[in-house]
Amino acid sequence: MTRTRTHVLIASVGLFLAAVGCGTGPAPTAEGADRVKRDRWPEPDRYSFRLLSESGERGDLGEYRITVENGKVVKAIGLDEPARRTVEDNPHNVPTLGVLLAKVQQARTGHADVAHVVFATDGHPTEFHIDWEKNAMDDEADYFVTEYRELP
Repeated sequence: MTRTRTHVLIASVGLFLAAVGCGTGPAPTAEGADRVKRDRWPEPDRYSFRLLSESGERGDLGEYRITVENGKVVKAIGLDEPARRTVEDNPHNVPTLGVLLAKVQQARTGHADVAHVVFATDGHPTEFHIDWEKNAMDDEADYFVTEYRELP
């Protein structure tokens, strides 16, 4: 069976199961829950966070301390050698949380195999996971957010 046929079969079975479910409507998906939470988490005017960017082969790997104002990175400190190189050579590659949310949305629109966000109880994103093709090497992107703070 080809990959396309497999996807069509899986989608058909999923739609059938949702239609014959318990009558309360389909259960929310993780992707749907992510969208709802994103709508509830407006990117603050000023915030800071620590970011670990790993997996795949990309230009923004490493660990950073980032400050954002009005949707733009205003301060980035590379906490390891790859991050220091990015901050020095390509500071435009240092992302905001809004940019990372947009990357996940772009991956969803582009039908990536994995495009997932994890949110903290206060609503801010804490993890981003993108894998365009599970069987391909080095196209993954994983980001982990810690030390998030809204700034006055």
